[in-house]
Amino acid sequence: MNLSPYNDKKIKVILHDGSTFEGFATHNSFEYSYAEFGVDAECLQLGEYLIRDEEIESVELLESPASIRNTEEEMAMLFSVRRSFSEHLKRWEDNELPDKYDNNCFEYSAQPTQEEFERALNYQKERGDSFIKLEGDFPLADDFGLDSSVTLTMQLTGPTDRWIVNDEIEIREPGYKDIKEIELKHYGPLYGEDFAVRNINHLFEYLDFRGAYIGERLVGAYYFYSSDGYTCVDGLIVDEDFRCRHIATTLLKHAVSEASGDVVFLHADQDDYPRKIYEKLGFAEVDKLYEYLSTEK
Repeated sequence: MNLSPYNDKKIKVILHDGSTFEGFATHNSFEYSYAEFGVDAECLQLGEYLIRDEEIESVELLESPASIRNTEEEMAMLFSVRRSFSEHLKRWEDNELPDKYDNNCFEYSAQPTQEEFERALNYQKERGDSFIKLEGDFPLADDFGLDSSVTLTMQLTGPTDRWIVNDEIEIREPGYKDIKEIELKHYGPLYGEDFAVRNINHLFEYLDFRGAYIGERLVGAYYFYSSDGYTCVDGLIVDEDFRCRHIATTLLKHAVSEASGDVVFLHADQDDYPRKIYEKLGFAEVDKLYEYLSTEK
């Protein structure tokens, strides 16, 4: 099988044993696979997974029509690979940042059985992880005693001309040092400095950032991902020493302007205050993600 046409493509790989993998592929020639990994085969690499040509039953291109969900999925695949796990569960897995819940979770397509859940728990334990997260498009009838939450996808549906902005602010691409400093200040105490640094390294490598500067000080930032007419704005943060100065709206207005006609959307916790702010700015709920998490399993 000639695997080279799948380089840098979003694909679904089905193996002879029935297992499946989805993600953006890198094609590794026989020579490269042997020199780099000691594998004497032509391979496709999806994240940390190296799949030999003789293991592959079929490969399917996943170039589907543009939509918010497709853009979200493409963004997720920058960081983690999705593969089949059980009848009702798929596993998202990021081996570079294995302790990030959002990048290492089980996506359910129907109510998982107790047996499936226990298998997922055992998988986590074998990896040395003390958490488990399930997520899907509908609420579970049995949540296995996990803590539940709902993340909303909110799409901009109104104009931005009445948004109040701060004319002191200059929006530009921030340097890594500035981003690291603001992330550590706000997330270091919550998640630990080691995790905060590894996480920002991960994001900074794959996504585009914009920062709000007053003078030479970074006072707010966000990152974004665009695909086929859709732009996701995420990771919005404002320095707590500069709040109530319209920094968030200034950043969001710049994001909308830069998106230049794209459908702009973002995410908000259903029960958190920022959701109300987004609603006032003209963002409307268009989708929900139900999430179940435990950090003590």
